[in-house]
Amino acid sequence: MSTSPRLQRYFAGVFLIEIEVDGDGFVEDFMFPDWATLRFNHVPLVGGMTREGQSLGTATFSVSGPRSQEAYLRTGTIRQWGVLLHPLGWALLIGEPARAYANRLADGMTHPAFAKFRPLAQTLFGPVPDRQGELDRLTRFFDGLEPLQDPSARSIAEVYEALYDPDIETVPQLVDRSGVSRRTLERLCQRAFGFSPKTLLRRQRFLRSLIDFTVDPTLKWMGAMDAAYHDQAQFVRDFREFMGMTPSEYGQLAKPVVEPIIRERTRYSREVARELQQGAGWREIKPAL
Repeated sequence: MSTSPRLQRYFAGVFLIEIEVDGDGFVEDFMFPDWATLRFNHVPLVGGMTREGQSLGTATFSVSGPRSQEAYLRTGTIRQWGVLLHPLGWALLIGEPARAYANRLADGMTHPAFAKFRPLAQTLFGPVPDRQGELDRLTRFFDGLEPLQDPSARSIAEVYEALYDPDIETVPQLVDRSGVSRRTLERLCQRAFGFSPKTLLRRQRFLRSLIDFTVDPTLKWMGAMDAAYHDQAQFVRDFREFMGMTPSEYGQLAKPVVEPIIRERTRYSREVARELQQGAGWREIKPAL
């Protein structure tokens, strides 16, 4: 789901997940690498685990830092609102080095870095489900936050935009597009994005392939494989690194949570792209820096 345009300075997306299972049943899935996410749960029935084994017990408000690895998810019946923080959103709302939270999970109700969001976790849900009312409360809350000052905000936005350009395949190309020195780019990416520029480019290349396959499985992996890959072996190596399994193993898994998320985010991304083509472009929706 989308929210007010002025909040695009923080969010790559806003979503509502509603899952209902019988009795004590549960669903399992593997979340793909992504940006940092704040998740607010009506009933704290979500459990997660990173590849390294860091687990998050049931939590009303959970945080996933930027990820270059899969994360295991297990949940019963749940209603969950989430906000996907792009790197500029992380810099303006969190302000701590993203690298320290990379591939990590946190309980937002106890971790001091996320204390400012606890009032939303405590007031977001009413006595009965109300999608529009909840979205309105979430929007008002983030509208009311005072963003932090970051002197590198424009550079963060430029790098983020460049990462989504499939023609940007190398770090030198990213340096040229972003307009900062390589050393500055390395520091900036670690601080706001959580990873090195090289890892970020490889992750985006991999995600383009994963998303294309999920949206249209008839492509098979060879058809979905991004053009930036030199061969299938390189793609398989990346798949193991970013998802901890082979493409074949992933293809055989049920994806009750991830597949609908990818499809909806793809639809939303295309909707935004159409708006940009009709308007003045990306800079009209980026914050005034």
